[in-house]
Amino acid sequence: MQVRDTNTVFDPGIAVGTIELTLDELADAIAGLQQIPSLDQIKEWFSQLLMRRRDYDTYRLFAERKYARNLIVRSAFAELLLLCWRPGQRTPIHDHGGSVGVVKVIEGSLTETMFERAPEGHVRPHHTYRRGPGIITGADVPDIHQLLNLEPAGRDMVTLHCYAPPLSVLNTYSPRSSRIRHWREMYFSAGAGI
Repeated sequence: MQVRDTNTVFDPGIAVGTIELTLDELADAIAGLQQIPSLDQIKEWFSQLLMRRRDYDTYRLFAERKYARNLIVRSAFAELLLLCWRPGQRTPIHDHGGSVGVVKVIEGSLTETMFERAPEGHVRPHHTYRRGPGIITGADVPDIHQLLNLEPAGRDMVTLHCYAPPLSVLNTYSPRSSRIRHWREMYFSAGAGI
């Protein structure tokens, strides 16, 4: 299966509108959704988002072994999470099981590696990006990637994620095997990453 790199980076320096959203206002908008938002709609929300530490400090919770997934809001149509990463923490190589995903870097520096399926069935890396605070990136389906905090000791990373629809399955891949593992929602939404 050939996977296109559908990741697009949205430059928050380009004004989409004059509206600023607080985290609480964005959470309320997601809670009140009547349909699944598009990738472009989520990117627009993130570009309008004013992220002040005092607004997200309640969700800024870290785990020592794995990155922490801290749920802000979930509706039937989308979910919003704050992920907190210590240096060296990473996701497995994964896709979002049919959901679109948008990430905004809040603190630190995100390393993202994009993967494609090889003819033999395993995955292989084809692009790696570094993204700093304020950068918004999003991908349509399919999208196979890995997120990492490769910063030195003492440099935590915080990222905001929106998935639409909410994640119900996460598929993980390996560069050494064609086996695809399927992680169900209960395994990765309760707090720590997989």
